[in-house]
Amino acid sequence: MAEKERYNPTQANLLAPGVYHLGVQDEKNSFANIPYLIIDGDEAVVIDPGSARPEFFNVVLNKIKGLIDPVKIKAMIVQHQDPDLCAALPLLEPLISPDYEILAPLEAQVLLQHYNTRKFVRPLNDGDTFTFGNNRTLVFAMTPYCHFVGSMVTYDVQTKVVFSSDVFGGFSADNELYAGENYPLQLSTFLGEYLGSKRALEYALKRLELLDRTHGINLICPQHGCVIPKNLIPAFIEAAHKLEVGGQVDGLAIKHGISLQARD
Repeated sequence: MAEKERYNPTQANLLAPGVYHLGVQDEKNSFANIPYLIIDGDEAVVIDPGSARPEFFNVVLNKIKGLIDPVKIKAMIVQHQDPDLCAALPLLEPLISPDYEILAPLEAQVLLQHYNTRKFVRPLNDGDTFTFGNNRTLVFAMTPYCHFVGSMVTYDVQTKVVFSSDVFGGFSADNELYAGENYPLQLSTFLGEYLGSKRALEYALKRLELLDRTHGINLICPQHGCVIPKNLIPAFIEAAHKLEVGGQVDGLAIKHGISLQARD
């Protein structure tokens, strides 16, 4: 069996033309935090810039500097508000282009202000776009409650890559770059714990299926876990449809004799 490809702890991994994986492994928690960088011409965009903890941020910054001068970064895109993927915003701000933008879902901006960024967030709605470099276009699709009301995915029109936020996130311990056949188990341990709404998950999955039918998806890049190659996308979407989520609520309800049936 061929050795599995692992991401580099010091250098970015190229995933598609201009698309780079900046992942950092949280070894104590079997948890990968994965910012991404897109370079097009003389401009770049960071998707989910990462943690503010030095042991994470310094790795991400060094990977960026190994590719470009950070001043070429025109935007930082935040797909939801969690600190493991966006607390680094104020650390990157002084290093990037003076006319940069921070883009995030409308509902997320209320919480992002508490990271003490210098610039206000440009709020995004479903279907909004951002163009940079040589007319490279990103399209934003909202996936509310998956797992925060202000959550979204980002679609790179040129490469047909979806940056899927927590959708298709999984626990991983070995710096594996691409998902293998056993990845649905990793999906279940992550999504099953961190998502509380099956309805929200179903919407997000069906939104991705619609995107695949209308425009095509070549790669799914989540914030945690492993990148999903094109040949495994249909099977993993089907596996995600079968996931049970919100199990901790059900367990506590049983413990306390609480009925969760909807009232008439």
